[in-house]
Amino acid sequence: MRFDYLLWDFDGTLFDTYPPLVRAIEQALGEWGASVPAERIRALLTDTLANTITTLSAELGIERDDFATRIAHYRDLNEIPENCPPFPGVLELCERFMAAGGANLLFTHRERPMLKRLLTYHGADHLFLDILTTADGYPRKPDPAGFRALIERNALPRDRVLAVGDRDLDILAGKGVGIATCLYDAKPSPDAPPDFCIASWDELAALLELPPL
Repeated sequence: MRFDYLLWDFDGTLFDTYPPLVRAIEQALGEWGASVPAERIRALLTDTLANTITTLSAELGIERDDFATRIAHYRDLNEIPENCPPFPGVLELCERFMAAGGANLLFTHRERPMLKRLLTYHGADHLFLDILTTADGYPRKPDPAGFRALIERNALPRDRVLAVGDRDLDILAGKGVGIATCLYDAKPSPDAPPDFCIASWDELAALLELPPL
């Protein structure tokens, strides 16, 4: 295979968690009688949730901490496992990669209890050799510290690792530790050019040179 290790992002790459988050933001905005098109919220979230909150609260004259608190409240209500499915075909690809001798690893900003709930509910908790989150004390991407920790504690050869994510910060984190990067279902940025771009998991399977089904 072309790569032996996949270093995955979670939200927006493995699991489609953006719709319930967008809904939580819409509900929080409603408490101030405000509305923002879902498409714009989703576009803002390609940066970070923190920056999305900062941007919207400043634009709408909402106290930032109050806004963040209400989003967290609605996020807890919306982000149940049934509302956060894996993208079609991605878990099967992880299985195929493992069957071919590869290993999946995961670094995410998501809180570990909800991450565990989602992985267990969708039968994916056996797919990852190692998992780290920002709750383990690592800074958020694009800081590469979480990626570096996974690479070092699993003794991964950097030339055999591919980072897969849907945002510039995933690409920048990968470049920060000197590994190849792959952008999923997004337009590449000149500020964070990935090594590869894919629009489907079939494309990733071909890139990885996986045996045909």
